Amino acid sequence: EELKKAAPFCQEQSFPKGAFLCEEGTRAEKFFILEEGSVSIRFQKGVNFCIQTPGKILGWSFMVPPNRYTASAQALVPSRVLVIKSPDFYELVHQDAKMGLKIMENLAQIVANRLKTFVDVY
Repeated sequence: EELKKAAPFCQEQSFPKGAFLCEEGTRAEKFFILEEGSVSIRFQKGVNFCIQTPGKILGWSFMVPPNRYTASAQALVPSRVLVIKSPDFYELVHQDAKMGLKIMENLAQIVANRLKTFVDVY
């Protein structure tokens, strides 16, 4: 049922190997949910890690001022993602508070995991 509610807000997009989903420092206007493939998350400071699990979210920076991507995301192999634009995300969350809470909890976990990765490297 939740997926049915979210479907009108999502667009499927494919990226060939080597293509960037987003680049560090650019305006963050959408986020991505990995459906298939493998994506490298790269920070200018040299920290890299790979996301291969379907359902993982990339590009959460659109929620946090100054709304700039904090890392670059590059397809390591041909990859397919669902794209949700910022205004659509906020409309979805306002329509269904329960689903919005689940999404926010997921995003908070992602931020915590990325911070742990950063701390472990440094």
